Amino acid sequence: MGEFTTIMARDGHEFQAYLAAPAGKPRGAVVVLQEIFGVNDHIRTVTDSYAAEGYTAIAPSLFDRVRRGIQLGYGPEDKTQAIGTKEQLKPEETLRDVAAAIAVVKSSGRVGTVGFCWGGRL
Repeated sequence: MGEFTTIMARDGHEFQAYLAAPAGKPRGAVVVLQEIFGVNDHIRTVTDSYAAEGYTAIAPSLFDRVRRGIQLGYGPEDKTQAIGTKEQLKPEETLRDVAAAIAVVKSSGRVGTVGFCWGGRL
């Protein structure tokens, strides 16, 4: 349903975000904040489900500041890589990326956020 697009934070950092549009007029927008496993199949499915309910939904790839395209599974090796990647991020930079995602979808109306694991903490 959705697709990856490139967006830019205020500091000039370009990164990917998975963007899914509703079929009709948006009821608002939802920013889906990833777990420590990246914008993987699970996060894309959640994002698509919000679009299916009528919301413009976006999931910013918050790990792109470390390395573009990180999509991990839930096994022990992936968890170790995920934690290591998260530890390399600066909170203020991550929040700039979240703000950029909000800016992309705010024309759809009120914007809410939902986060999982680390994304919930953000």
